[in-house]
Amino acid sequence: MSATQFNTYAKFYNLFYKDKDYPKEAGYIHALVQKYSTKNKKDLHLLDLACGTGRHLLELSKMGYQHLSGSDIAAPMIEVAKKNTADSGSEIKLYNYSFQQADQVPGKFDVVTSMFSAVNYIVTFEDQLKTFRNIHGLLEKDGIFIFDYWNGNAVTRDYSPVKILRKQDEDSEIVRISETSLDLIGQNVTVNYTCIFLENQQKTIEFREVHHLHYYYFSEMKNLLEIAGFDIIHLSPFTEDRAVEPYDWNISIVAQKRNDS
Repeated sequence: MSATQFNTYAKFYNLFYKDKDYPKEAGYIHALVQKYSTKNKKDLHLLDLACGTGRHLLELSKMGYQHLSGSDIAAPMIEVAKKNTADSGSEIKLYNYSFQQADQVPGKFDVVTSMFSAVNYIVTFEDQLKTFRNIHGLLEKDGIFIFDYWNGNAVTRDYSPVKILRKQDEDSEIVRISETSLDLIGQNVTVNYTCIFLENQQKTIEFREVHHLHYYYFSEMKNLLEIAGFDIIHLSPFTEDRAVEPYDWNISIVAQKRNDS
């Protein structure tokens, strides 16, 4: 994942995901925090890594969380996040660090989150382990890491080689064509995006981006977390309260920092 990968994408991120149910996802995070953290939400310090445009942080602030931080690899995303959260009424600190640089985020946290399967953008074992160790170091004793990821079983069976996404907002429209290929040996995904932005039905911008991702199998994820000093204390499909099935696409994990690590 490069620092420039989302630079153009950031300008249209909110339009791409205008229908994403951020309140529901923030509510899901809140339910997990209530279940697995001993801290009151007004005292709890939470960091959202790969926070994007800060929409989860904004929703959490509406729910009464007072000490919120976010970090993202893309500076343009952080600039949008600052605008999105400016009037939140909570203390929201924003930083421009990647997963691999997360140890530079100041402070300690009771909860670290990473949503939208952002950990899939970490494609090498070295960077994966560095990321999880960074998160381990950011957490207070018994702190928890809440995140979701793509399940390899579902990716290899159910991925779409070509998808078209179309979003409209008043007189603006964005069309995104995704062309996806898999490396079944390396467990890697390459997504080629062609994005066309229209105003009043006239094309004004066209750009292309290539996104590289890694899909995980559960045993691989479990091993990474254990090596980094975590115990898995919760496993479910993302935003659902049930047992994981083999072909659920998005898997949620709550991992707790081990006392002896």
